[in-house]
Amino acid sequence: MINRTYTITIFLLLTLVASAQQIPVIIKGATVHIGNGKTINNAYVAFDSGKIVFVDSVMRNSYKNARIIDATGKHVYPGLFLLNTYLGLNEIDAVRSTRDYNETGEINPNVRSLIAYNTDSRLVPTAKFNGITYMQVVPQGGLVSGTSCVVKTEAMNWEDAVVNEDGIHINWPEMNHYSRDPKEQQKHLTEQQAKLVNLFAEAKQYQFKTVNDETNLRLQAMQGLFTQNKVLYVHANSAKGILEAIQFIKQHQPIKATLVTGSDAHLVADEIKQSNIPVIVNLIHSLPNRNHHDVDQPFKTVTQLVNKGILVSIGFSGSWESRNVMYTAGTCAAYGINPEQALQLITENASKITGTQNQAGTIEVGKNATLLISDGDILDMKESTLTHAFINGEECNLENTQTELYKKYSKRYGIEAK
Repeated sequence: MINRTYTITIFLLLTLVASAQQIPVIIKGATVHIGNGKTINNAYVAFDSGKIVFVDSVMRNSYKNARIIDATGKHVYPGLFLLNTYLGLNEIDAVRSTRDYNETGEINPNVRSLIAYNTDSRLVPTAKFNGITYMQVVPQGGLVSGTSCVVKTEAMNWEDAVVNEDGIHINWPEMNHYSRDPKEQQKHLTEQQAKLVNLFAEAKQYQFKTVNDETNLRLQAMQGLFTQNKVLYVHANSAKGILEAIQFIKQHQPIKATLVTGSDAHLVADEIKQSNIPVIVNLIHSLPNRNHHDVDQPFKTVTQLVNKGILVSIGFSGSWESRNVMYTAGTCAAYGINPEQALQLITENASKITGTQNQAGTIEVGKNATLLISDGDILDMKESTLTHAFINGEECNLENTQTELYKKYSKRYGIEAK
């Protein structure tokens, strides 16, 4: 009886392993958008064991027992990146117990968004439905918010979701011209900036900590900046704040840094270019910060930075609304850059900024088979309809709460559900 039980158990395990093994997949006939500004018409993309093995306009290799997907007339894209979001840390804005993105205290580099990321969120599948396969989940608030992470949108738990923990986020102290006495506010800003200077000085000294010294979790979390294993993300919106942040970054070289900013970045584009610092432009679908700016200035800022030769990506601060980041990229395409450059903002450029360019961001041989098949232009809200999505070669389920409701009420009112 015992031997029979063992036999059945082994058989079931072997069955599960066999079912989990991926078979080669060949996508044929589609327009392939590589993600680096190039396209291949009527192309073939093949992937096996989670890796891309072939991308070309002519199929030269044969793969036995491969699954063939005829994508004639469709488009293939690399999986999209959503940067600077707290999607997965927040479920319902009005319910405090579902908000886990803001820690108490001012200086929290040791706070890790990764271990708070909720893979069971009902919001994340709606982002995946739009083509978002990777997210940079960022803690909020304070002077030093904490450590962000890049995660996959298809995962069982946070250990399964993690791609890397990419950087520490600081909110640069800036003047608010609409509140309190300017002198009092300037005094407060000076104190805040002094705290940042002291934090970095202490963190540098902590590198020489001995075994017998007491562990300081905050300073320990900062060490990745000095070894360049982590990126320093500096959030600054005003032109003055950006210049101060650039100066602060220069004073603490060598570190890798990225600016997270708004529509004022075009005012100091030359200084950003000279400092060779990448930029994440945030909240493109918004009004300009200054009354005398063009009303469409936020739509043009990305183009102005790209034309300067700056490495630019786009973010979407928030939670549920951030799933529309691809449509903000589409807006950029209507204001000075071409569609492939717009796609590059949320694919290759985003992967370079987050340090994941060796495995994601473009459809190239050797990279993870994380890609999308769409009926139309993925940057266009009217045309974008995903038919397939793969993350590391595994096909994703694109169903979510909203598609379920759509089908439910389509049936109720006699509408043909798509």
